Amino acid sequence: MAEDIKKTDIKHKDTCHVACAIIAKSDYFISTDYRLLKYKTSDIKMMNPFDFIKELEVEKDG
Repeated sequence: MAEDIKKTDIKHKDTCHVACAIIAKSDYFISTDYRLLKYKTSDIKMMNPFDFIKELEVEKDG
């Protein structure tokens, strides 16, 4: 899986982190690396910390 992600021009260590989060069935992958956050997948929500907190607040109030 990491090799497939790496084809999208993401650094090797980052691809391993994302692949591990997907395999662990995490709901979110939080990062401040905007280049990494450009990676899109339906397997996990890629978000920066600010957007993650906003989403949690909406869910809490919702």
